[in-house]
Order: sequence, then structure tokens, then C-alpha cells
Amino acid sequence: MAKFLLLPLTLLSLFVAPLLADEPIVILLTTEAKRLPVYLAPWTKSKGPNELTNNHIQELLGALCFDLDVCGSLEIAGATKERAAQAAVERELSQFDAARWKSLGLLYLVRGEVTGKSLVVTLHGVAAGRTLATYTLPLSGSLPSDRRQIHTLSDAIHKTLFGKEGIAKTRILYTLRHPTTGAENWDSEVWIADYDGHNAAPLTREGSYCVTPTFLPPASGKASGSFLYTCYRVGQSKIYAAPLSDGLGRRLITLRGNQLMPVVSKQRDKIAFVSDAGGNPDLFIQPFTPETGAIGKPTQVFSAPHGAQASPSFSPDGKRLAFASNKDGQPRIYIMDLPKEGDSSKPTPKLITLRNRENTSPAWSPDGTKIAYSALSDGVRQIWIYDLQTDRESQLTTGPGHKENPSWAPDSLHLVFNSATVTSSDLYLVNLNQPSAIQITSGPGEKRFPSWEPQER
Repeated sequence: MAKFLLLPLTLLSLFVAPLLADEPIVILLTTEAKRLPVYLAPWTKSKGPNELTNNHIQELLGALCFDLDVCGSLEIAGATKERAAQAAVERELSQFDAARWKSLGLLYLVRGEVTGKSLVVTLHGVAAGRTLATYTLPLSGSLPSDRRQIHTLSDAIHKTLFGKEGIAKTRILYTLRHPTTGAENWDSEVWIADYDGHNAAPLTREGSYCVTPTFLPPASGKASGSFLYTCYRVGQSKIYAAPLSDGLGRRLITLRGNQLMPVVSKQRDKIAFVSDAGGNPDLFIQPFTPETGAIGKPTQVFSAPHGAQASPSFSPDGKRLAFASNKDGQPRIYIMDLPKEGDSSKPTPKLITLRNRENTSPAWSPDGTKIAYSALSDGVRQIWIYDLQTDRESQLTTGPGHKENPSWAPDSLHLVFNSATVTSSDLYLVNLNQPSAIQITSGPGEKRFPSWEPQER
């Protein structure tokens, strides 16, 4: 348990007064990409014995609908009487009338049939006038397992249509914070969930205070198998590494003082973190390999005598860092080149946020073109995006709730962040092609510090 954090609170999250959620979170920044209409016809069950209940089938159909509708490229078309009738006629005649579907305003049609514990899904292209793909999925009858099968199907459909994997199979790390005995005592553990918030499960069981979890980027052709996090199990904040399989953390960096906010380069060769080992919260780099862990001693790469550094984020090539610092007064976002090995010169950070006060938690997009961050705008913390190609700052969200800790999906289109109101803190999913954010967690406890699972793309 921890009564308070030992480093300045602005390093983790600016705890300003929460707001009442009386209106939806709206996305202001949108791209010009138009989402393409797709209709999901009601699934049919083959004649004879079926091992899956209607409720189970509807849950899976709902999961597929969610996946395709939030993927950023497709838009689920409504189930009008005309569309439902056409689907019923074609089911009876085993046909596909492209001209009729085109007249109903569609570009794609998805149909499914459940037989026993098998699901066959057919993807039709209205413009092409033909079947584009057929997918067969074995189902287990276990809803968590079958939902993951649906996520696999969603990504396969996305790849068929757009030539690249979707994000439905990815997961999100976050912390779940809740009060314990005593008014000022809190516990916080690391949890993991599917990207849509389902199948949530605890990873750590520290009985202490955990913050800022982050995935270890995967090796080529593999999935991420471990994560880093900060924990106060020994009183001071220290950085731990743990496998996703059991969540048992081991101390990663041996250094006096507090260490926190670890992030691993995409190349998996170094860790950036914040430490007050020198008396001030400064930026450090630790050489690293997944096989051996920390290599040698960490190096201080940036210090400001009258400021605290926080929230480092690597550029995709591992050569630059974005970070927050209040070295010039209020917290701002800076980027800087990392010094090359043997270079003793001091880097000069570039200030990139000029429009708002109290900018925190920068996150560099996987494609290297954008940095998302949280900023205080008209008294409310909103998510903003800095475009590195145009040097422009743009507000992404509006609406109630203080929004912090953005994390990019592998496609550099989607973001997850936590938003706090007077009664809760939950995770929200957004993409730049849709006008509103989607709440993906609920229930007791404050969900914070989301980290989206990286993928090789």
C-alpha cells in the first residue's frame, strides 16, 4: 500500500479536481478518410443439433460488429427492413445479388453460419460483385476464448480488404487502483485486457502500488511476452520486469533513489526511465537485452537543475526521446536527439508544445509522424496531437473528464487513454476517423496508465 507517491505528482498524472460526465467525449481531429459501409447479416444456425446457445452466438456477432465498426476503415450499416429482407431471401436461395446490395447503399456484406461448434463467415464485395473470402473458425463454447477467435476473424477481414492486419487481436495493459483500509491508503495492480476491454485479468499481485506498465516490444514475427512496471513494494519506486504468463516481477535496474516510467525502444536494446538518483528527477538510458536484462550502468542523458523530467517516449528508430519537463516553468513536451555512444556533448531539447499549460504524458506514434499528449485546455485535461511533419498542435478530444496517458495502437490510428470524472476513472478508445470516444472499461476501481500492445507491422 502507498499513501502518496514519492516523486512530484505531475510526473505521473496531474490530479486536478475531477469533473462530472454529463456529455460525451467528442473527437475534434479527424482525417479525410471515409469509412466504407459494411452490413453484417444475422447469423444463421444450421438444422440439426447445435452446441452453442443463441446468447453465445449473439455475443460473438456483437464482438465482430464492434471490431469492424471501430477499425477506422469500415462503418457498420444499420439493419433496415430492406437489408434484413434481402439477407433472408439470399439465405434461402444461396445467392448473392450485388446489384441489389449496391442499391441498398453497401460496399461489403458479411454473412455467417454456425454449425455445431464451427462458424463459417463469408465476405462479399458489392462493387466487385463476388465473394472475396470465406473463413472457417472452430469455436470452443467458452466466451472468452471464442471472442478472441472473433478478433482473429476481424483482423483477417481487415487484411483481405486493406492488405494489412487490424488491431483486434491486440491487448492493453493498465493499472487498477482501489482504496484499502484507511482513508488515505490505496493499492494499484497491473491488469491486462483485450483491446475492447473484455477478458480483463490481473497480472501482478504485489499488494502494493504499481504504475506505468509498458509492454516489451516483440521480436520479429512474435508477440510480446513480458512487460515492465514501476512498484513501491520496497518503499521507493523501482522498475520491475515480469512475464505476461505469471506477472511475477523481478527488479530490473539497480540504482539508488526512485526509478519510474520505464519505456523500451522498439529495437529492444535500451530502456529510458526517470530517476532522482542524482537528487533531481532526470532522464536516464539503460542498455538492455531481453535475454540478459540490464547491461552495465545506466547513463544520465538529460538533467535540468530547476525542473523535473517525466514520461519518456522513444521515437520508432530509437534515436530520439519525447518527454515532459517543467524546466522552464510549467510542464511542457520536448523532443531531443539521444547522444551517440562516446559523445559527451549535452543535447538541446526542442519545445514542441506552445498552446496550452501543463502538458504531460507524451506518446510517440509507431509510424513516427505524431506525438499524443495530455494538456490542460480551458480547465480540463484533453488529448492533443503534435504533427511532426507540419509542426502543428491539434486538439483531439473535448468533453468532460480529465484525459491523460494516451497510448497508440500499432496502426498509429487508434489511441487509448484514461479519463477521470468525480466518480470514476476508465479507459476510452478513439481513432482519428470517428467522431466520438468509446468507453471500454467499467466497474469499481480507477483504471489508469494504459499501454497498447505493440506489433511488428
